[in-house]
Amino acid sequence: MFLRLLADVRWRGAEPKWRSAACCRSASGAAEAQPAPLPAQAQVVICGGGIAGTSVAYHLAKLGWKDVVLLEQGRLAAGTTRFCAGIVSTARPVSIELKMADYSNKLYEQLEQETGVQTGYVKTGSVSLAQTQDRLISLKRIASSLNVSGIPCEIISPKQVAQLHPLINIHDLVGAMYVPEDALVLSANVSLALATAASRNGVQIHERTSVSHVSVQKGRVTGVETDRGHIKCQYFVNCAGQWAYELGHSGEEPVNIPLHACEHFYLLTHPLKEPLASNVPTVVDPDGRIYIRSWQGGILSGGFEKNPKPLFTEGRNQLEIHNLQEDWDHFEPLLSALLRRMPDVEALQIMQLVNCPESFTPDMRCIMGESPTVRGYFVLAGMNSAGISYGGGAGKYLAEWMVHGYPSDNVWPLDVKRFGALQSSRTFLRHRVMEVMPLMCDLKVPRWDFQTGRQLRTSPLYDRLDAQGARWMEKHGFERVKYFVPPGKDLLDLDQSKTFYKPDWFDIVGSEVKCCKEAVCVIDMSSFTKFEISSTGDQALQNLQYLFSNDLDVPVGHVVHTGMLNENGGYENDCSIARLSKRRWVLTSTTLIW
Repeated sequence: MFLRLLADVRWRGAEPKWRSAACCRSASGAAEAQPAPLPAQAQVVICGGGIAGTSVAYHLAKLGWKDVVLLEQGRLAAGTTRFCAGIVSTARPVSIELKMADYSNKLYEQLEQETGVQTGYVKTGSVSLAQTQDRLISLKRIASSLNVSGIPCEIISPKQVAQLHPLINIHDLVGAMYVPEDALVLSANVSLALATAASRNGVQIHERTSVSHVSVQKGRVTGVETDRGHIKCQYFVNCAGQWAYELGHSGEEPVNIPLHACEHFYLLTHPLKEPLASNVPTVVDPDGRIYIRSWQGGILSGGFEKNPKPLFTEGRNQLEIHNLQEDWDHFEPLLSALLRRMPDVEALQIMQLVNCPESFTPDMRCIMGESPTVRGYFVLAGMNSAGISYGGGAGKYLAEWMVHGYPSDNVWPLDVKRFGALQSSRTFLRHRVMEVMPLMCDLKVPRWDFQTGRQLRTSPLYDRLDAQGARWMEKHGFERVKYFVPPGKDLLDLDQSKTFYKPDWFDIVGSEVKCCKEAVCVIDMSSFTKFEISSTGDQALQNLQYLFSNDLDVPVGHVVHTGMLNENGGYENDCSIARLSKRRWVLTSTTLIW
């Protein structure tokens, strides 16, 4: 019998409207109640009742958009959210991810008081361990970002680690990072709390309602087709998690949402003889590829193995996510790392090995924003095993995006537009996620590159440059030269030069820069964005002057490097614009901006 990981939700005060109307079973096990009828139209329809969908609904209602319908094909929080380990971690390498996690943490802290739903929020703090000096440097870099963002954080010694968590073996540690504000929650309960608040604020929630496809006319969302009828709408939000990819491709005008599932394992134990306190810090051991948190007097421990197992390579069809088959042989390296880090676990009785699907994206960052091909079609999915950490903040930013036309912060590193069609094929995604999942723990030094899914797009000069010793990097699926290896240099040593200090290729790049400065160089700009802009009158010049910050009314033959601005005067992109004639310009920009 499947073990329920989460405590039952206890409601205080009035129950939310959807609880009695959305097919929930009664406590006596009676037949399911008749569902409330679907509305004929709504301003917004959200598909998905996990942490992403309920967070978007909650924040839309907070911003005044109350004509919102949330549809869930099974039960609320019955997908990946149900199996989430419940760790709210703010230690993130990317600024916008850090801000999302920090907001989520603060939101969850007050959510129980706001809604009356027990979220299980406990501020435990977290300790990230370093077994090597390079790992410690990596943690120091993250700590600097946290401190600049106003999140308390410090680098501590192994002895201080032992004081914070007495069961941790510290003999091979060189240091650690301590974040006292990190927390634990009951993930499904957090999602239900957000749904409760959204429902009380006017959002309609319907469980057991499947979305088959989104109706589109003239490149814009017009409605949603479900197994219970059609709903007209202006906006659709795909928060379908594991099903987001399939749902995006279900309509006549497909929306690419590149994510793929892998199996994710974690272990549950019975309580220790002296039960572990609920506020003991969560431990992250990236060199061991594991995380450890307290759980009902025992521990919960999972990780990100080197040889992940992709799932659902032909697509998903189950309505709800169930515990997958145990695989102790596959989990053995993570179990060995756990026993090395916490030897006392060997005496504990194992309760269960949980195996659940998690969605990963090609670059380890979540996907959000409006589709570039269908207006009014928004996406929030692909959380890379950090859904509970990102959920609150990501929902806030997406709601702002929909209501105001833009979010309150720079979310470009997460924008769905950063991916093209070539990065959405199942073959590419299956191979890429097998690299992405181990990278969750791998040491990422400056200038590291993905190795899978390469050569999707190449320049006509690729073979000639490769024969001249080019070493390659990838931007937006396009192969670009990093540097050229001089004769006599060992290619393997250069490719494996991974350090935070001076790399072996540094002097090679330096000599190329000197050549560009003192002599002549030819650059292959095939991967760069290029547009030709012209008009019969002065319309082109007028629009360029309005859009860009620098004066573009320059003599023919001149090039201006300038910034492209949005309607608020904010910086969106940098471009080089050459005037070819009185009414003709060519615009060149980088392949990818973030």
